[in-house]
Amino acid sequence: MHLNFAVDLDQAQARGLTNKDVADVKRLMKDVVVLALAVRPERRGVARDRLVDLLVGDVAMTPVDMKRARLEAQALRSIRQGTEWLTAAEIADLAGLGPANPIATVSRWKLQGRIFALRHGGKDYFPKYALGQDFRPLPVIKEVLAVLAGYDPDLLAGWFDSSSRFLGGKRPRELLTTEPALVLAAARNMIEVREHHG
Repeated sequence: MHLNFAVDLDQAQARGLTNKDVADVKRLMKDVVVLALAVRPERRGVARDRLVDLLVGDVAMTPVDMKRARLEAQALRSIRQGTEWLTAAEIADLAGLGPANPIATVSRWKLQGRIFALRHGGKDYFPKYALGQDFRPLPVIKEVLAVLAGYDPDLLAGWFDSSSRFLGGKRPRELLTTEPALVLAAARNMIEVREHHG
């Protein structure tokens, strides 16, 4: 699918624009569209309003702003590509949940805070690292999600996928099965540090 955008700039805004500036804006718009389509429907309106404010506000976007937005989009993309994400149907099949509406079981795990999901294309995608060998949620996941209760799914995914000094440079998701208590301690430590500095 191809989408074309037109941006109206007055002479003062257009003055000094280079081909590189135009290319940067094109790349930014592509990343913004990808992110906007990935945002949960209930948040899309808020995200759209923020985007409109950003694009038509009084402050012009600088190359640094565009680079930062591009880096954030790349970080989100790498988080989504850095692990295996499963649909509820795939988990139900792998876990052998049986014929009686197994997808509802996986959805119930999400509602109970036993697992989290990223929403994309109208479907929930659950991180495989949050599941045990039986393809049921690891008990530590519920405890970590309770500690990080204010985090939205993208931030949760980012936390699980980011290296931690508290964990000796490892990512929380790498230690879920071998050092679950340490992962929980890392989550608690992060909240304590944030509250202390916040």
